[in-house]
Amino acid sequence: MVITIRSREMVSGSVATLMKTIDDGFMPIISNQPGYIAYYVIDAGDGLVTAVSIFEDEKTSDSSNELAQRWISEHLGDVVPGKAQVISGTVMVPAQN
Repeated sequence: MVITIRSREMVSGSVATLMKTIDDGFMPIISNQPGYIAYYVIDAGDGLVTAVSIFEDEKTSDSSNELAQRWISEHLGDVVPGKAQVISGTVMVPAQN
């Protein structure tokens, strides 16, 4: 399992509008990708928005990162321009119920 954290700074618009655009437009796309486990977006405050994605393996995680970069650039590039700061890695200590 691989977790990726992508952070971007907003330069315009509202967090609520950004979140709705992601929920309506990107969620249906990413959630249908091979290896998808989960995707979350948080308002980290001060215009920082952070997405956390969880995929089965590195290959599917890397593909989702490329997909996210393209989609965000096309649909929200004026709100969160440039590339995201990305942290990604294999889960080494999983949570257990």
